[in-house]
Amino acid sequence: MAKILYYDASSGISGDMNLGALVDLGADFSYLCAELEKLNLAGEFHLEKCEILKSGVRAVKINVIATNASVCSRNFESIKKIVLDSNLSEFVKGVSLDIFQTIAEAEAKIHGTSAQNVHFHEIGAIDSIVDIVGAAICFEALNKSFAPTSGANFKLQIYSSDIELGGGTVRCEHGGFSVPAPATAEILRGMPVSLGRSDFEMTTPTGAAILRTCALNFTSNVPAPNKFKILRIGYGAGGKDAQGFANVLRVMLCEDACRSQRAQTQILIETNIDDMDAESLAYACEILRENGALDVFSEAVYMKKGRVGVKLSVLCHKEDAAKFKELVFAHTSAIGVREIEVRKTELAREFTSVDTKFGKIGLKISLAAANSTTSLYESANLKFAGANEKPAATLNLNDGENLAQAGLKIKPEFKDCKAAAAAHGVTIAEVRKAALKAYDEIRKFKK
Repeated sequence: MAKILYYDASSGISGDMNLGALVDLGADFSYLCAELEKLNLAGEFHLEKCEILKSGVRAVKINVIATNASVCSRNFESIKKIVLDSNLSEFVKGVSLDIFQTIAEAEAKIHGTSAQNVHFHEIGAIDSIVDIVGAAICFEALNKSFAPTSGANFKLQIYSSDIELGGGTVRCEHGGFSVPAPATAEILRGMPVSLGRSDFEMTTPTGAAILRTCALNFTSNVPAPNKFKILRIGYGAGGKDAQGFANVLRVMLCEDACRSQRAQTQILIETNIDDMDAESLAYACEILRENGALDVFSEAVYMKKGRVGVKLSVLCHKEDAAKFKELVFAHTSAIGVREIEVRKTELAREFTSVDTKFGKIGLKISLAAANSTTSLYESANLKFAGANEKPAATLNLNDGENLAQAGLKIKPEFKDCKAAAAAHGVTIAEVRKAALKAYDEIRKFKK
């Protein structure tokens, strides 16, 4: 069952509020400090943690104390170098640079330059660097704490509520502006926001970029689940006190309550083609997939006067339909398309990976029992004793009935199996068997 980080941003979000909430949720503060040392910025900052009350609500406050006043702002390229030259994990580097890229693109548009030439001001200060890299470190720490299987390449799903911006004015490097600040407004363009809950800035560019970059309902138009079970709650304190409400960011660790199936409305775009060569059609399908189509497939059909043709079908989210119709017209010979609203039901699934003698192989795991009311892990007789204890189960790889009885469908990713088979001179079947065996060993019951 999917684990979710749900951001309640009704009181806005800043970088330090986010760190406070994630530490309160379970990310270890000592681990955070130790990982930040890998930035090799010794002497520029240190972190302070304290618990305070905000309108009677206990929350964690994280302060980034700058200790070297001679270091001013940095440009995007220098920040990239700091991150890439560090000993941080590839996950942390990737998430951090994605967030900085979001800010750089917003700043570039505001100032009429390129992202690579952006010179950060407030965002280039040490506290913002720590807030952004620290967010990625905390995400990784929570991934490890709540991963469903030992050694799994597991990723928490992040969603957010509408984001409160606040009110009043804010002073930036280029003078005073009404809230939101220009960078915040650009970063959140197209996102659901609200104004006026307070007379001060409640969402900063750093906080906005974290959610714009990481929240699935903002990045991929994946709707947030409307049913989930709350497992833990973390509160991060804002710097100012508000009238009538607690100025805190609430982040909840949740479990998707959708059990075996979930349904959603999608758009099916179809067209019949009889005047296009196969190679060009295959290239068009590749372009559609690369642009984010949920599925692209074709089938042979008989058309007017007995002509043999191809029916091209593209499945996509409703909000992406216009984009894919344009791509179909641009890259195929079609002069018309059919647009059909369809209801797709899919089994709940999760993605993980296992280490084998052939390398790391990805797995897709889904709940097979269509009418089951149990979760993915409950169906495999898994037990949770605490946040740090991993679930385990025994699956007999030689007995397909046991897999079905457990209610699990486990599929090694073909792309990984193909690459491993080619690299090691073995069959795909051997790689698949090794991946399932590794998964079985991970999930055996602890004696």
